[in-house]
Amino acid sequence: MKILWCGHATPSSSTERKTMINNLMKSQRGQGMTEYVIILVSIAIVCIAIAVQFGGKIQDLFETADSEIDTVDTNL
Repeated sequence: MKILWCGHATPSSSTERKTMINNLMKSQRGQGMTEYVIILVSIAIVCIAIAVQFGGKIQDLFETADSEIDTVDTNL
């Protein structure tokens, strides 16, 4: 009777164990890339939310700075 290990039958020989470990390692290679994509998407969502939330205030700041620069230019 074989005992299930991670959904698979327990390997009976060292070759089967090596094969199972290699398969397990291969299946986790894409995990790091997936985690990076999730992090980047999360950062993008936060940036978009900040831009939507504070977009009007940021635009007002730039308009004020632009008008102040125009005032300095006319006074020179």
